[in-house]
Amino acid sequence: MRNLSFGFFDDCGLPRDARILIFYSFETDERLARSGILHYHVGEGRFVGPRHDRELTSAALQFLSQAGRIPAQSA
Repeated sequence: MRNLSFGFFDDCGLPRDARILIFYSFETDERLARSGILHYHVGEGRFVGPRHDRELTSAALQFLSQAGRIPAQSA
């Protein structure tokens, strides 16, 4: 996974204190572009929807923590 980047989609109409939508994009090792949206349920403390790669969700949790949107994750 190369050039991984995240961004918030805050104008989705969902309450920010309950759900967070995150855009992601990256390039595979084969140089294929990939992008999508992750849906994080704050109350449940997990991503909902289709299962995602563990590396992607771990990086997304770190992004959310660094952005102050969720409490810091313990290692």
